[in-house]
Amino acid sequence: MSDTSVPDARGVDDLPDWVRRTWLVPLILGTALVVLGLILMFNLDASVGTLRWLVVISLVLAAVEAFATASFRDKAWVGWVVGFVYLVGAIIGIVWPGVTLFVLVITVGISLLIGGIVQAVMAWQAKATATGWGWGFAFGLLSVVAGLFFLFGSPADSVLILALVLAFYVFIIGVTLVVLAFAIRRATNAIADGMADTRPDL
Repeated sequence: MSDTSVPDARGVDDLPDWVRRTWLVPLILGTALVVLGLILMFNLDASVGTLRWLVVISLVLAAVEAFATASFRDKAWVGWVVGFVYLVGAIIGIVWPGVTLFVLVITVGISLLIGGIVQAVMAWQAKATATGWGWGFAFGLLSVVAGLFFLFGSPADSVLILALVLAFYVFIIGVTLVVLAFAIRRATNAIADGMADTRPDL
């Protein structure tokens, strides 16, 4: 009676190429993002430009989605108007970058302010039952302060901070993908070694 728990006896050479080489995809992408993140960190002009184009791309995608789903609305013209507004916003973002970044700063500020207030209030309400409520309350207050800074601080400083956050975020994603790539490689090699060990002796 055969042991069904033993894996199929194949060596690493018998595995499909896409399985053995999958780890290269996150490795290459992660390395590229790490390099891009470092470039953005030390070239704030590029970071600011990247922020603007991210907003423009988001508006274009929102316009495409609105046009594509217009027929599903009770009144199709509403979808077309919404899409047109998004498209106009994207065009303004291309020809008038200062407005795009200003709107982005205001949006981030409002998000941080509201999110921080909600987090701080919820943490305070849970102080009687949650042992780590203080951390949540502190982070909530920090978000509120950051939101107020973005709303009432210098627009130029706010844009630079957003650019640095974007650069750091891209860098961290790149590092994560590189680590993931080597984890996939180790797991694949371990599976292959296990399969090789179970290969029957001829």
